[in-house]
Amino acid sequence: MELTKNADSFTEQQEIFTGEMISRIADHLEASGIEGEKLKELTGQIAFTVASMLDGVSDISFDGSVAKPLLTFFTNDEEVIDFGGNSYTHELVYGILNAMFDSNT
Repeated sequence: MELTKNADSFTEQQEIFTGEMISRIADHLEASGIEGEKLKELTGQIAFTVASMLDGVSDISFDGSVAKPLLTFFTNDEEVIDFGGNSYTHELVYGILNAMFDSNT
């Protein structure tokens, strides 16, 4: 398996991932009876928190051990793509969230 730096492909994969994460969070909250503006607000807060952890912009540690994730994506069985540094899904959350919720209203 080969690790490849491919910013364009990584950006596309990261946008797909972020959109799906937001959608799944919203689905679970909605199934719990949360709706309207509160649904959008909570979905955004949860998605931003998780994305910040994935992107390594929020400290993650336990008992002195630090966890620093690095997001990568499989493009096929032989290739894994990397951005060449930390991902930036947290920067995409509110744009995608607004687009999803605006299209549903």
